[in-house]
Amino acid sequence: MKNLRLFLPILSILFFVACSKDAPVPPDEEDENGTLELLFEPTMNGAAYQPNQIFVGPNGLRMNIETFKFYLSDIWLLNNGDSLLASDVELADMNTAAGKSIQFRLKPGTYKALRLGVGVSRALNGTNDPDFNEAQFSIDHPLSIYNNMYWTWATGYIFSKMEGKIDTSSSQNQTPTYTWFYHSGMDTLYTQRKFDGLNFTIEKGKTTILKVGLEVNNVFINESDTLNMVDSYFTHTTDNLPLARRVIEGIGRAMVIQ
Repeated sequence: MKNLRLFLPILSILFFVACSKDAPVPPDEEDENGTLELLFEPTMNGAAYQPNQIFVGPNGLRMNIETFKFYLSDIWLLNNGDSLLASDVELADMNTAAGKSIQFRLKPGTYKALRLGVGVSRALNGTNDPDFNEAQFSIDHPLSIYNNMYWTWATGYIFSKMEGKIDTSSSQNQTPTYTWFYHSGMDTLYTQRKFDGLNFTIEKGKTTILKVGLEVNNVFINESDTLNMVDSYFTHTTDNLPLARRVIEGIGRAMVIQ
C-alpha cells in the first residue's frame, strides 16, 4: 500500500505531461501580408542568359559574362500618391537562381508604379559616416562583406560588377580570352528608375510576381552609340568615371517590367 501511495502521484504527473504535450498550441497572430516577387529574366540577344556562355556582344564580337550582379535600393511601390517601401537594399545576382528572385512580405494593396535605385543609396553607402563599419552586417545581409561588393581600398560599395572575356580574333571562332571588367560605385552614380503604367495587387497569403526583363546587350548601348568593349575594357570607377556611369545607367535602362 505504501508503494501504491508513492506511485499514484508519479502516475498523475506523467499523465499531465502526456496531455500537455498533445494539447494544441495556440496559433500565432495571423499573417496579414502577401508576397511580392521581383523575378529577373535576363537575356542575351533574346535567348535566356547563361553565365560563361558565349554570345555575340554589342560590338559584334563573341564574348561571355562571368560575373553580373548589382544593388537595388529604396524600392518603393506607388499608387496615386500612396507609397510603400518594399526594401532599403537588395543584391541581384544574374548568375544564380536565388539572386534573380527578390521577395518582399508586404501588406495587401493595389499599385500602379515601381520606383527603385540602381546602386546603394547614400544613406547606406557609409561614405559620409566616419563610424561606418562594413563588417556590421550578417553574412546573409545584402551589404555583407562576404558578397565581395565592398571596396576595402576605397570608401563605399561597388554598385554593379560585370566581368567577362571577349574573342578578339579576326575569325571569331576562338575561346574568348580578352578580359573586360566594369566595377561601378560612387554616390554620384546612384541611378533611379521608375516603372509607370503597372497594375498589380498584393493579396494576403498569395504571391504576386513582377517579371523584370534585362537584355544584356542593351546595357552597353545608349541613344547615341554602342560601347566598344575592346577599347573601353575596364573601370574601377575613379579611373574611368564616364565608363562607370555609362554601365550603371545602362543596367537601369535595360530593365523592363514585362
